[in-house]
Amino acid sequence: MKIIKRELKYKGLIFKVWREEYQEDPGLFLRDIVEFPETCAILPLLDGDTAILISQYRFPLRKEILEIPAGKIDPGESPEEAAQRELMEEVKMRAEKLSKIGTFYLTPGYSTERIHIFWGADLRSAELPADAGEQIKTHRIPLNKLKEMMITGEIEDAKTYIALLHYFNFIEKR
Repeated sequence: MKIIKRELKYKGLIFKVWREEYQEDPGLFLRDIVEFPETCAILPLLDGDTAILISQYRFPLRKEILEIPAGKIDPGESPEEAAQRELMEEVKMRAEKLSKIGTFYLTPGYSTERIHIFWGADLRSAELPADAGEQIKTHRIPLNKLKEMMITGEIEDAKTYIALLHYFNFIEKR
């Protein structure tokens, strides 16, 4: 594919939307691309049998959903530093043990967003101010209940689902 034209259509608070024209046999094609910064997420594990999830109102969905703490990686910040910062902002804890699950593209059909997912253990109190406008509730949920919630469809967030699948398939079985 050869890019013929690239035009910025929208610049928002967090992301940009580009319209790109590609040439590929047998013709020309248009694509809209969301340019989104890298993000991180962390599955906080408490006492080996409980995880801490958060819930917050998600405006595009018009409802609250359960998810693991997550957020954008700031310029000059490593994914690990960002994961710890998000954990301190959203859960008021820091993970003494931090392990990377992997790095994933969330919606490669239209977005550049790439997320680094971790799990954290040996949690200690550590607090940073929450981001303005975030109304976050924390939930301590037994891991066996989270497994059930995955089966029943109560876990709707992809990053949370990936982190839990990884935990149940690779960490729990050790």
